[in-house]
Amino acid sequence: MKIQELTFPTSWNAQARFKKFENESSTTLVVEFPGAQYGTELPLFHYPRKLAFQYGFDVLSLEYGYQSARLKPEFSDELIGSIVSDLAEAFQTIDLSPYRQIIFLSKSLGTVVAGLLAEKLGMDVKHVFLTPISRTIPYIRENNSLVVTGSEDPVFTEKERSQIASARLLVIDGANHGLETLDPMKTLKMLEQVLREIDTFFVELRLK
Repeated sequence: MKIQELTFPTSWNAQARFKKFENESSTTLVVEFPGAQYGTELPLFHYPRKLAFQYGFDVLSLEYGYQSARLKPEFSDELIGSIVSDLAEAFQTIDLSPYRQIIFLSKSLGTVVAGLLAEKLGMDVKHVFLTPISRTIPYIRENNSLVVTGSEDPVFTEKERSQIASARLLVIDGANHGLETLDPMKTLKMLEQVLREIDTFFVELRLK
């Protein structure tokens, strides 16, 4: 496997560092969109990335400019707009022509960023939305997507879940916004449920 580090300018006067994992002759790319404080080195990205490798997919792990600058800005429309603008410019320089299929794997803040970026660039992608936020609902409705959330997630409650009836939805019983609980052993079982669902989704896409 070939690993490249790609750097791009951002609105935060810091170079964003993307990491690209390439397998020989791959025709599927998984793009990882981190959460506000949940980087792609953490379990909900680390283990799905290993599943992607297992199926010979390439993976592109993103970083937002404020993360590169080690800042913690407040959540706002301006923040999201700056992230999407930066990523749109970066994607203009990335060769996507080898890929027959692109999967956006995103978490929390990253779910709305992924939806907006695909829309802005006119990209035909498949989505895996992990712990989405309410602003992601229009993109969930528009796409053939997998949504994973927790029954105890205060950000995406039954009210929000009722608005995405057409989506493929997995609700992890007892899980919070991090798809965790205070009991580490239960958390591991929750992670296994997430991975099994993502694995099934990847297999189905791979067979198409």
